[in-house]
Amino acid sequence: MMIERIQREHDYMIRLLAILKRKLKQVKREEPINYSLLKEIVDYLCEHSERTHHPKEDLIYHYFNEKYGKDETISNLEAEHIALSKTTHEFLDMVDMILQDAVVPLDIFAEQLNTFIRSQKQHLDLEEHEILPLLNKTLTTADWQYLETKWGDQEDDPVFGETIADKYKQLADRVKQVDKELC
Repeated sequence: MMIERIQREHDYMIRLLAILKRKLKQVKREEPINYSLLKEIVDYLCEHSERTHHPKEDLIYHYFNEKYGKDETISNLEAEHIALSKTTHEFLDMVDMILQDAVVPLDIFAEQLNTFIRSQKQHLDLEEHEILPLLNKTLTTADWQYLETKWGDQEDDPVFGETIADKYKQLADRVKQVDKELC
């Protein structure tokens, strides 16, 4: 079901944010980090959110507001998705600059990374703790079936799916490594 896919995608994002938190700790200790891996994480969060995840959520949120009446929190989520996209692109630009040997002071980079992580986490928490429970409680099986037909086929995730996209091979390997470390 769609809501289960959204929750699974949220879990993926939380796992990636945990890797970013580790990187932030390394930056604060002035230890070297793998900026190309960091770029892959942010790029994945950007691309997957904009192409798949947020459009899926927006479809649900529009449907909910049309059928059950406007909910202020739900109504604000599309604008929040746009703001998150802007923040993500700006941070991705900074990482690209670093990869092209631009000098970015470590404290500024750490602050931007922290802001990025925090904004992503706050958004996920809002959806997980307020929005998804409301949707689960309100939407009927028929609603979910209708939404499934509007969304169409299930997509394969380029990092966590069966087929790993070439540009995310390093990231997929790192996720597997972290999973082994946690076991």
